[in-house]
Amino acid sequence: MLNDILRATQKNQENAILFLQMLIQTPSPSGEERKAARITAKEMKASGFDEVAVDRLNDVMGTIKGVGGGRSILFNGHLDHVPPGKMDEPYSAKLMNGSAFGVEGEVVYGRAASDNKGALAAMVMAGKIIKDLGIQLKGDFKVAAVSLEEVGGAGTQATIEESGFTADLVVIGEATENRVALGHRGGVGVDIVVKGMSCHASAPERGINALYKAAEIISRIRSGLIPRLPDHPIYGRTSISITQISVKPDTSNVVPEECSFHIDCRNSPDYSIIALVEDLEELIASMKEADPELDADVVTPKRRGTMRGFNGFYTDPEEYSIVQEVKEAVSEALGQETETKLWTFRTDGNYYAWKGTPVVGFGPAEERFSHTNLDHVRVKEYLESIKVYAWLACKICGVKG
Repeated sequence: MLNDILRATQKNQENAILFLQMLIQTPSPSGEERKAARITAKEMKASGFDEVAVDRLNDVMGTIKGVGGGRSILFNGHLDHVPPGKMDEPYSAKLMNGSAFGVEGEVVYGRAASDNKGALAAMVMAGKIIKDLGIQLKGDFKVAAVSLEEVGGAGTQATIEESGFTADLVVIGEATENRVALGHRGGVGVDIVVKGMSCHASAPERGINALYKAAEIISRIRSGLIPRLPDHPIYGRTSISITQISVKPDTSNVVPEECSFHIDCRNSPDYSIIALVEDLEELIASMKEADPELDADVVTPKRRGTMRGFNGFYTDPEEYSIVQEVKEAVSEALGQETETKLWTFRTDGNYYAWKGTPVVGFGPAEERFSHTNLDHVRVKEYLESIKVYAWLACKICGVKG
């Protein structure tokens, strides 16, 4: 059967690449996924999915019904993407020689090729292969093409909480370079708001420059806090990045009276958002001793779920024997032993893991190209992932006959 899947993937190669290109050519930044959702739903129906539904957030949920008696599998990929930034022809989806990116073989270039339309297109194409070959799975084969992943995961949450769209095993399609991912660190964010006193920029001595004060705090974070962040045996080292900064008033001839900057922290279970806030408040307090003018506060997020102690996950092979089944199936499909890894970034996998569902990751492309101007997916890896997804469904769901 694996050979049949391989031959069917090769036969369907042109159609698979065209579908991926169509998705990339359809801009779908977070909150603007409607058109990409329609294209995905249409392709699912054309591929023979038994049930296709689109919810209020433009999440697309497609199912190939099993005949019964098997476990279900759900593949999750997201429709939305980050802004194209300074990418050249971000929605061209052109085929290129990978040497331009330092990789071998042909690639499909464009925003979201690696994050996450390559994997998403492969999931739908895997369903098509299963239907074209007349494979009767015992358990359900599901694909969740979700919205809003890049801005917190409201799409995946809606499919779980409102539609009950889950399974016995979830496969997240974020980039793994065709290895098996078992989880990722948590992600928390806080803002620091610094207050000063505005004045005309021609006479800065009359005011208190909030931007200068913020810069001093940022410098102390880099020199005093980041070097002592904890290292976890499974999740790795906690990291902090300053990613956004703004001032008020936002005008060129006024000393700013307020400056805010955002801290992105990727953490492990032993460094919660509470620990981060405590460290930042302690750092600011120590600076106030030397600078009585300093007025700064740490502001925590108000979004649902952001105050969890730890919002990452890890699917422990010692606890979930299905991880070994996944590794074996992937290795069989690739024709070589696969490796496991953890993502450096956050995914929507945590929403399923918090419900007690085993979650693994597998997707084409490399993490290092996500959110960059070099966004692409190798054609070879894309086609391999179609084969892997189809074969993994056969092994997990079981096949009649």
